[in-house]
Formats: sequence, C-alpha cells, structure tokens
Amino acid sequence: MQTRIRHNLEKQEVKTGGIDEACARYGLGKASMRKVAEDAGAVIRIGKRYLVNYSKVDVYMNSISQ
Repeated sequence: MQTRIRHNLEKQEVKTGGIDEACARYGLGKASMRKVAEDAGAVIRIGKRYLVNYSKVDVYMNSISQ
C-alpha cells in the first residue's frame, strides 16, 4: 500500500483524514475509531473512501469527557 504524503505548506489545520490517520491522532483502534466517528456524525464517504471529520470528533470527545 502506498503512503500518502501530505504537504501542509501554509500551516493550515488538517480537518479530515482517513481511518488510519484518525486512529493515530486519537490513539484508538480501527473499530473503536469507526464507532466514535459514527456517534459523532463525523463520517464522510466519497466513493469507497472513508474519511473522518476531526472537528466533529474533537467536539464529541470533549462532550463525553466532561
């Protein structure tokens, strides 16, 4: 599998990512990350691509941690 390289030249915050990137960002396994993303309403499907909206997951994680 090829690794995608993201160039963030303008230092903009990355708002979405694949399941593997989301797992690394939040320290969860794939099954747990999919469950959290679905509960947060943060799943974006484009064709076969499964993306996670980090902004929505951040809000959801903050709401369940308080």
